[in-house]
Amino acid sequence: MVDTTNLIPNTPRYLKVPLIAFNTILWVLGLVLVIIGGIGVSFFSNFKDFTKVSKASAALSNLTTGAPAGVLVIGIFFVILTVVGCFVAGKEKLVGLVIYTMLMLIILVALIGVGGKALTLHNDDIIKQVGNVWEDVSNGPKNSTILKLEDFLKCCYWNSTSTKNPSLCPKDSKGLPKYTDTCDGVISSKISSNLYLVGAAAVSIGVIEFICMLFALFLIIRICRAPRTKSYDYQ
Repeated sequence: MVDTTNLIPNTPRYLKVPLIAFNTILWVLGLVLVIIGGIGVSFFSNFKDFTKVSKASAALSNLTTGAPAGVLVIGIFFVILTVVGCFVAGKEKLVGLVIYTMLMLIILVALIGVGGKALTLHNDDIIKQVGNVWEDVSNGPKNSTILKLEDFLKCCYWNSTSTKNPSLCPKDSKGLPKYTDTCDGVISSKISSNLYLVGAAAVSIGVIEFICMLFALFLIIRICRAPRTKSYDYQ
């Protein structure tokens, strides 16, 4: 049998210093997730009435509520948990490190879920689905929702082939259309590329988080092997 005793550094400092460093990186990335999630929640809050009126599909509901809220919540947990991780690593608290590692595993699973959802929405051509729903609502009895969205997005009609209903384009004081851009291009520029960015960021953060978990586990093993009093972890 291979002796793995010497595979882990004898001095905890060589484990906790990298762990604290990686946690610092994750804290910054967590703050970025909070900002991205907050912007996403604020942006998609304007689609609330549109989603209700359209009786949207699961994919559209995930886009307007699930994905941005998930990114925001994960970012908040990252900001809090990484600070805790730095503390328990610096103090070499065994119980704290165990709890930290378990929570990091839970967040890793959630992060994979959110990242996978973002990539799935990107690959499923969510913009086309939004366009289909947009046209249905435009031709329905509650099409005033579209007018509000157009004012928010600063666009007119879904695309150049859409039915040109004059009442569905915001007008200026002279009765002329206020905007010349179509809404498909505006929404695509704001959503499609950002979905891919969220998915790629989730994968990158997940890799760093996995490395943190490994260092935490190695530090736990090293602390367990070191002699100490029973009250060590509760001081």
